Amino acid sequence: MTTDDKVYFSDIFGVKHTVIEKYGALDISLVCDNPAFVDPFLIFANSKYKNLHDFIIDYLKFLKDLSFKEEKLSSGNFKHYYKFPEVKQAWLGYSVGGNVGLGLGKDFAESLYKNLHKIFSQFGNEKITESSHLEKLCLVEEGVGVDKISDFTINLVKRYLLDYTQTFAKKYINQKYLAKFSIRKVNFDFKKGIWTDEQFILPKLERKNKKEFVLLIPQEILTKEDTWISKNDFLNNDTAIFNTIANDELRTKINKFFFDNLAVKLNKKKQSEKDYSKKSKKNALVKTVWEFPEVLDYYIKYKELNKDNALKYHIAEPEFINFFSDASALKNELKKEKFDKLTSFDDCISRILFFKQKLESNSNDLYFKDKSLQEKHLRLMFKNVTYGALFDYNSEVNNGRGPIDFLVSYGSQDKIGLELKLASNPKLKHNLLNQGEICQEDSNLKHVIKIIFYFSDQELSRINDILREINKSIDNKEIFAIDCRKKVSASNQK
Repeated sequence: MTTDDKVYFSDIFGVKHTVIEKYGALDISLVCDNPAFVDPFLIFANSKYKNLHDFIIDYLKFLKDLSFKEEKLSSGNFKHYYKFPEVKQAWLGYSVGGNVGLGLGKDFAESLYKNLHKIFSQFGNEKITESSHLEKLCLVEEGVGVDKISDFTINLVKRYLLDYTQTFAKKYINQKYLAKFSIRKVNFDFKKGIWTDEQFILPKLERKNKKEFVLLIPQEILTKEDTWISKNDFLNNDTAIFNTIANDELRTKINKFFFDNLAVKLNKKKQSEKDYSKKSKKNALVKTVWEFPEVLDYYIKYKELNKDNALKYHIAEPEFINFFSDASALKNELKKEKFDKLTSFDDCISRILFFKQKLESNSNDLYFKDKSLQEKHLRLMFKNVTYGALFDYNSEVNNGRGPIDFLVSYGSQDKIGLELKLASNPKLKHNLLNQGEICQEDSNLKHVIKIIFYFSDQELSRINDILREINKSIDNKEIFAIDCRKKVSASNQK
């Protein structure tokens, strides 16, 4: 196995997968991001990490106190205290083309700063909730989602993760794979009010004449889709959270305000009535929160009371993060294949047919068949069957019309596009129709191949209906359909 064929931490640093699992870390993919995030609530809920959660709270309290002392921070202080880079060395997120995401950026820093006087005004002195929670920021600010909360949390607990990785590296990894790195903003001195740097012995990853360190992350603080305290979860609760408010007078006022702010619509008789649609209720709930911000605290209190469920059900299953078992099985089969065609189109078709055959014939064996996946997860799995190719399988290329999943090329004159779509994608029909537009946008793009994945009989019917409408068919050349339904074994069939 060449360096380019190696995908996971265990492959690259010569450590058994089981050793990493026993240590409690995620065996991360080092060719593209692993679709998982650090959830600060999992740090709060697990007593093992009490010191980490305390530090997060203490740091935010420091920022709040500083904001009262200094009415306007200097540019230098603002950058030092509020702006942090994405810790790309953790390899978490949704980038298929590598490990570089959008990062925190200036907007997150400014959102945190302004809300120290709003939603965080009682930070550290909460009367309703058991503790303070950073995720409260994502409940009120647009654009602050699981990725931003995760990035900020990783920066604040970076010292722990560096120690965690260094301890593992010194014990299990050959010294030839290690190097000393100077890491910025590791320790925070509360008395002096400054971040300080430190050096660590860490696994080194060398690609394209660049050397960077790699961080291991404990599995038990990782979530798959969203934080336990999240805006989507809060909004989906509708008014249920109001019923947890013991103060009946306050509860009545909140319910009335919510009802008054529901949209009005005309019914079939052209009479005005309250609109109880999902959109209307969400808009009314957002307005209610700004009028009665304590609603957020009652929601958080409810989530705290259910923290045992967070530890039981919310932690991401490692296999559903980066499909280690499935990818290993595919790679073993891939070694037996010969992909020595002359064009990018031929090579891509051969690999798709291999991918299709393995997914369909191994439906009872592959781990991911237990549930439907998102397109980003399927792209990550397909990435694993592109290794050893003479052709460049470049991910998430933007040709001016938005990113295409893969650009397969061998020089500028031999280039095709490849897109992976779910049958359930509401834009599937539009996507299948715009193939010609994509080719015209890039005159050197000879073909755009579409792979459609379906997980049920209904989704297969939807594919067939759409293809009939647009007068196209599955030809296993430019349109593929891969059957991801879990099959009944022959021995169980009657």
